[in-house]
Formats: sequence, C-alpha cells, structure tokens
Amino acid sequence: MHILDMSGSSRSFALLLVALGLPLAGCSNVDRAVATSPIPDDYHLRHPVVLTDARQTLDIFLNGVSDKLDDRQGRDVAAFAADYRAHGQGRILALLPRGRVSGQAVDSTLSSIRRALSSAGVKGEIEVGSYRALDPSLAAPVRLSFTKLQARLASRCGDWPDDLGSGSNVNTWENRSYYNLGCSTQQTLAAQVDDPRDLVRPRAEDPSDVQMRTRAIGDLRGSADARHGIDPATQWQSSSLIPIGSGGGR
Repeated sequence: MHILDMSGSSRSFALLLVALGLPLAGCSNVDRAVATSPIPDDYHLRHPVVLTDARQTLDIFLNGVSDKLDDRQGRDVAAFAADYRAHGQGRILALLPRGRVSGQAVDSTLSSIRRALSSAGVKGEIEVGSYRALDPSLAAPVRLSFTKLQARLASRCGDWPDDLGSGSNVNTWENRSYYNLGCSTQQTLAAQVDDPRDLVRPRAEDPSDVQMRTRAIGDLRGSADARHGIDPATQWQSSSLIPIGSGGGR
C-alpha cells in the first residue's frame, strides 16, 4: 500500500487546482434569463391608437367666376357631405381666404359649395370664417371642416431618441425593440378603420336569416319525399307526439 504524500510541491499543486475551480463553479450560477429574455417593449403600448374628436377637412380651390364646381370638386363635396351626415358633430365651418385673392371668386365658390352641400342632403347653416392668404403665388382654397370622432395615435411617428448604431445604446445590448418600431403600422390601422368605435367594442349582431336557417335544416333532415337528408345515418322524427316507452324515436 502506497500513501500519497501531500507535503511540499504536491500540496501546492492541489491547492492551485482548488483555487482554479472556484471561479468555474461560480459560473454555473449565472442568470442566463437576462441574456435570452424576450423583447419587453410592446409597440401596442408604446404607440397606442386612441379615439379623439378632431377636424375633418377638405380644401376647395377657387373656380373663378363660375357658378358651379367642376366634376372632381363636386364629387369631393358630395363625399364630404356624406361623411358629415354619418359622423359629423356641430356645424360645418368654411374658412374663406382674404388678402391678395379675388373677392368675387371667393363668393362665387362659396355659393357653389352651399348648393353642392344642399344637393347632398346637408341641412341647416354653415359657419363662415376667414384666414389671411399671405403668399400670392400659392393657391388659396376655401377650407371646409367639421368635427368627428377619429382614431389617431397618441404618439408621433418618426422620432428617433436613440442612435441605433451607437455602441452605448442599451437597447442593442438587451435585444429590445427600437422606439419607432410599429408606429407606422399603428398609424395605418388608425387611418384605415371605417368606424373608430369598432376599436372599442364590436357591433351589435344582425337578426338571423329565417329562410336560410329553415333551408339548412331542411337540407339536413330531408324533405317529405325523401326520408333522408344530407346525413343518411339519421332519421328525424317528424311527429311531435312520441309514445311513452318508445325510446324517444324510431
């Protein structure tokens, strides 16, 4: 039997192995969930779609001294009037340009707009105001507007508070989404929704179609001439009177 002598150089070598093993043992306790955690930021929360009362606008360019609008602007006013009748709040506001523009052309265009709105079914009065056209080289339209419920973003797209290519950006280290991610998607959703209230609650269900339901039941059960319908394994009891002890059907 040989006894290992731990004195001298052998004991020093063993202590060195123990010292080297302690840091390695500590590595097993590293929290790897931090390095592989999912992206914590949700763009639905960072760029929420909210409902707000905002102005719906339409610019009608002056038609000179003509007593009616051209076809394109006539259709625009008709669509504007239909939207107002469906979703409008309060009165329609018409802002007239003042300054280096022809007053006769402005009055003629306003009269044409009033007739077009009346033909589209808009009743009541419109509120008239003015704004100053400062640049004579730019077209100065009559600006129509009304208030309606609209879906919009609570934040603004295009803001880049962090430099994505910077080495000091913490979001790059932690695999987080950048601030502007998803903003354009939310903006497009808010612009495309037909009724902003659909984002808050579903619409009420329409009543069921009795004819469609009756036809579907008839196709399944079969007609008076054919005892079997679509499902040949089922025979439906047509009589409402079932004898006692018959087992519930034939």
